[in-house]
Amino acid sequence: MINYFFFPASFRETNTTLIKNCIDDLNKALLKNERNETFYDDNTFYITEYSNGQTLYAKLSQSHKDLSNRIIPSMLRRMKHTTTNISSDLTILNTTYPDAWANCLWGCFVAEDRNHISSYDFFCSNRRAIAKGIVNGTNLSDISSLLFDRIRIARDAMEQICDLGSGGDFKKVMDAICSLDSYNTNMWNTGSFQIRALQKDYNVTISDESDTVKRTPRLMEQRYFKVSEKIGSQYCFYHVKLGDIRMHIYPNEEERIMYVAYVGAHLDLK
Repeated sequence: MINYFFFPASFRETNTTLIKNCIDDLNKALLKNERNETFYDDNTFYITEYSNGQTLYAKLSQSHKDLSNRIIPSMLRRMKHTTTNISSDLTILNTTYPDAWANCLWGCFVAEDRNHISSYDFFCSNRRAIAKGIVNGTNLSDISSLLFDRIRIARDAMEQICDLGSGGDFKKVMDAICSLDSYNTNMWNTGSFQIRALQKDYNVTISDESDTVKRTPRLMEQRYFKVSEKIGSQYCFYHVKLGDIRMHIYPNEEERIMYVAYVGAHLDLK
């Protein structure tokens, strides 16, 4: 579990445009939070002082009425209440929530790090880093949505990956899937799927099947996998080579989503 704590005290005497950007990004994160993430507030927003006796709420009401009157009230309703006072002292939060993978403050900070979040982009990269640090064959299915933005792992492939345990083969597969996801997110926004970009820019050893395989019914059938309930079974000819392991994938060009369909031994070639 990753916990996020709304920290209005960090907004004191801060430029209101920066505050607005920070709260807008928090609201975006709330709308897209996953099951292993919880957002908390301690009911101090409306009484937090901004400067010289003026409350933060009053200050934002002057410059960003929609934020103070609509967005923030809606956002606070979606958060969980904590009776613990949210402060810059993370020791208190770590003591109260000792089982969390990370306890993070959300507010305006000079610099963002693992426990201090100000923007949606850093929120996404930070939760990936946290999840990557704890992932293993036991919890992958539970936290895969934190790890990958545009990768989906088919049910059978998930079992095959988890059966690898948490050793070197598991790590190789995870690194490869992370590289695929980076390509999806950073480069595959338009056009068709390009294996050359994966080979050149992401150092992924990937290839298509030969014409012989694609013309031989028995070999084709071996590469026909159910990738999801939505799009059913597909021929998955693209495969990533990881030593003795092969990972067959299906890039869905309509969704710009890549499905991992099979992870295991080399399939027959003849």
